[in-house]
Amino acid sequence: MIAPMEKLVLAGPKGRARELLQSLQGAGVVHLETLRVEELAEYRLSQEEREELRRWEGVAVGAEHTLTLLGREVEPTRPFPDGLEAAEKALSPIQAHAEGLARQRQELEEELALVQAYLEPLEKLAAMAQGLDRSAFFRVVPFLITEKELPLVEEALKKALGVDGERFILASEPYSKGVAGLLVVHRKDLEAAKAALSRAGVAELRLPGNYGDLPLSEATRRLKERAEAAPKELSEVRQALYRLAQEASSTLQSLWTRAKDEAARLKALEELASGRFGFALLGYVPVKAKGRVEEALARHKDRVIYAFEPVDEHHEADHVPVALDNPPWAKPYEFLVTALNLPKYGTLDPTPLVALLFPFWFGFIMGDIGHALLFALLGLWLRGYVRRGEALRIDLFSLHLPPKVLAGLLQILWALVFWSLVFGFIYGKFFGTLGKHLGLFGAKDKPGLLPFPLVDRTDIPATFALLLGFTLLMGVAVVLWGFVVRMRLALRHRHPAHFWEGLGYAGGVTALVLLLWNILFGLSLEGLMPLVYAGLGIFLLGLLLSRQFLMLPELPTQAGHVVSFARLYAVGVAKAIMVGLFTDVGWNLGQGGVFWALLGFLVAALLHLFILLLTTLGHMLQALRLLWVEYFTKFGFYEENGRPYRPFKSVREAQ
Repeated sequence: MIAPMEKLVLAGPKGRARELLQSLQGAGVVHLETLRVEELAEYRLSQEEREELRRWEGVAVGAEHTLTLLGREVEPTRPFPDGLEAAEKALSPIQAHAEGLARQRQELEEELALVQAYLEPLEKLAAMAQGLDRSAFFRVVPFLITEKELPLVEEALKKALGVDGERFILASEPYSKGVAGLLVVHRKDLEAAKAALSRAGVAELRLPGNYGDLPLSEATRRLKERAEAAPKELSEVRQALYRLAQEASSTLQSLWTRAKDEAARLKALEELASGRFGFALLGYVPVKAKGRVEEALARHKDRVIYAFEPVDEHHEADHVPVALDNPPWAKPYEFLVTALNLPKYGTLDPTPLVALLFPFWFGFIMGDIGHALLFALLGLWLRGYVRRGEALRIDLFSLHLPPKVLAGLLQILWALVFWSLVFGFIYGKFFGTLGKHLGLFGAKDKPGLLPFPLVDRTDIPATFALLLGFTLLMGVAVVLWGFVVRMRLALRHRHPAHFWEGLGYAGGVTALVLLLWNILFGLSLEGLMPLVYAGLGIFLLGLLLSRQFLMLPELPTQAGHVVSFARLYAVGVAKAIMVGLFTDVGWNLGQGGVFWALLGFLVAALLHLFILLLTTLGHMLQALRLLWVEYFTKFGFYEENGRPYRPFKSVREAQ
């Protein structure tokens, strides 16, 4: 549901504004609104306040940057107790030390990468040079190529320096990644030789940094020395960074927390209106949280005046922030609603219905005990992260799920597992047909150990009408309920056109569904024709009174949304048949002995894993689509956007 809100109007002496904001920040429930009125000017930060804001932001950025260098994440904690100057003094040496160590680490890592890339070919090149790289008359040009390029290089040099080859010496040695080549020419022929190499698409090997000006033998000697010394130095630097992280992380976290809170309070001043001596504040507070605000303001009661006012959802809904307040069993599903749109204040939050129907429909499609148990194993694995308070990281998708988010996802997963188990027993499916092969579930001519299946959905002739009819009835209920919601909202907000539109669609869809039922299931309409005529009459009445004449061509689409629920049956049956075939393949392979039994198990397991990876997300989206499209569009969920509720609070509460 959408939490009821009230306005908070507050005024007080200008000199107490920051102190008051600190109290409201501690309460953590007031959504501050920018207050601009003709009678008062906007609050402008003084030069001292702007400088203070800049410095606190510098502390926050510096602390966060230093934590990143130390390989730690920002985590709010108890704020730094002292003032701004003390915070800057505490941060400066830690930041300088961390930056110095990080710089050393980067240089050593780059040096080791250089060693790994060039030491082997340099050893080959130095051996080929035989000291000619130090000659006053000759010049050596090293390069790295592939074996196929070597003849092209030789041909280009002959064209440039003579076919007889007396003006150059070309030597080469293979190494692990290609061929190391060395060209020796007289110093007068150096430019011509480089031009020839360039025409052949070969560049001279130039080492980076200080190594670039050294002879090959000297560069090789130094790289060997660094190859021996750098790993130890890098290990020492990393250990120093680790020790610094152990010693300074708590200080950095507290500095970051204090700096972010102080900067937020200074920025919040600009939301206020002010006069010469006083200020005024406007905010929104959830009705349930008024007590926290009154408690925070209790120590200011002699200096400020404030009042709570009810909001007018008919005229102020565009400005009122929206906070969703759902029971614990529905709260994890809120992101499935807000990911698409935040409902406007005064409308409907569909989260509870999503929490009820999404797992139910997913289980209706999945309907397999074995697959549900696999999901349960996944849930047990994720529960370990939650119990340890550890975030789940999936680098492949750059995914970072903190324990609080994981706990919500885990709650959804358990609901999916429950309904998959329920329908697995109803359908009599355990990894497809494995339950029947093992004698757990019976067939038409052979009873099993358990009194299931109640409905075998793969027996299409026997269960088609029952299951398809059930899905269509769910569609009728959801679509008509959507129109009922639209009518209720229209009456609440005094929009008669929307009321008649919803009523008209409800009547028209009912009439068309009755006709469709006759076509699909042979339902006799003799006694129901009055309902059909009444539904069409209500539709025409709604069309005329709402003056929404596009309702006429749109009616088949609205009725089609009921038919769209047949996807629950179709997708589920297709999945069940496919999984059953996979199990049968493995079972039949396993009839030839131990080897074939192992092979059959492996084949069936891989096929089941493949179908789960391929279709699970699709099954979720099929269920969600029926809510996002077939239900949400009926009451205008996407027609208006709500303003997100962003309470003014400490970063400790924001995480």
